[in-house]
Amino acid sequence: MEAPVPGAVYRRVLPGNVVETARVVAITDRGLPLPHVRFVLRNAVTDGATEGTVRILSLDSFHRAFSKLDVD
Repeated sequence: MEAPVPGAVYRRVLPGNVVETARVVAITDRGLPLPHVRFVLRNAVTDGATEGTVRILSLDSFHRAFSKLDVD
């Protein structure tokens, strides 16, 4: 499993066709037993998009939830 790098973009589609886009801010293990991904999450919904919020998930949980979005 390849670790995300800061700036990489990932996404997932939730029920109701809500698209969540995650831009990786950092990978950290400081003070935590496992590596965690800090990311800015943005939800795009049919009536617009919400502002991004900073979230954190374990590296394993992040990989299970999001797929890498290839951005050129």
